[in-house]
Amino acid sequence: MVRASGCSRSVAYGISLVVSGLLLASSSPAAAQTAAPGQPVPGQPVDAQKPPTWRAGSTRTVRLFPASDVYPVYVADPHRPTTAVVQSFYARTRVPETSSPRTFLAGGGHLGILRVESSAPGGRFWQVSIDAGLDALFDSQFKLDAIGWDGNYGLTVTTAALASPLAYKVAVLHLSAHLGDEYQERTGATRINYTREEVAFGVAWRFRPRWRAYGETGVAYIMRSDVQEPWRWQAGVEYEAPPRVFGGRMAWYGAVDFSALEERDWRLDTSLQGGLVSRSGGHAYRLFVQWYDGRVMLGQFTMFSEAALSLGLKLDF
Repeated sequence: MVRASGCSRSVAYGISLVVSGLLLASSSPAAAQTAAPGQPVPGQPVDAQKPPTWRAGSTRTVRLFPASDVYPVYVADPHRPTTAVVQSFYARTRVPETSSPRTFLAGGGHLGILRVESSAPGGRFWQVSIDAGLDALFDSQFKLDAIGWDGNYGLTVTTAALASPLAYKVAVLHLSAHLGDEYQERTGATRINYTREEVAFGVAWRFRPRWRAYGETGVAYIMRSDVQEPWRWQAGVEYEAPPRVFGGRMAWYGAVDFSALEERDWRLDTSLQGGLVSRSGGHAYRLFVQWYDGRVMLGQFTMFSEAALSLGLKLDF
């Protein structure tokens, strides 16, 4: 019989709140949009049902709650806010007194708040978005005990021009890590108060219509744990095929993400992900397989490196 302690209930309740709120936002008329095949590109028709807008001059339109973004999320990044259920089978485990497989649950995503669009030749788009999520890791061999959970949120500003393959991002991001009470009770582990608040800068390059490369760096200005250092970097490449699977309802995709933290002496963390994606209402639904070799999904154990093959379902807002 699975134990339902206060931490597990609070994590599950928190995830359910985030998921419910984002699902309501995505299903409302204000956010019901249809994305073009592949990831959104400025200048392509992405809105089937327009959310609230108003004119800001002869060439500018202000749009509330856009479902897509001119700077899409990093597909293979395992640490970004998203809504997902993932089962991971570990080739290497390092978190003390844990086993394989483990279950990863996430609730959250990337929610557009406001977009300024330009209809001028080569015009530039600007967007303000909120990132928010809860990530929780459960040990399948110990009655699904909650090993821990991370809370993350942030404010992101992105921009891209119609005539340019480049897009840019600046964000203020927060992450705080917490231990599960079942894991603490069983192992006697103590929380290290891993908290990170940073400013991040990113650039993405769509060098072919269905290919994208990106790079990002972040520097923390608030850290609570002695193990932490300020700098991190990240880079990756993504590809999405035309939607020709199941009568054009889905498409194959593949992505790779590399990241490294100064506090881990710049050890390279590698994520390889591939599968099927379906796009609807400006959102992406993914059925995927992922190989990941890098830092643990929880900030509490960021100094440990593990390797796992995962199967999952993901909804990207």
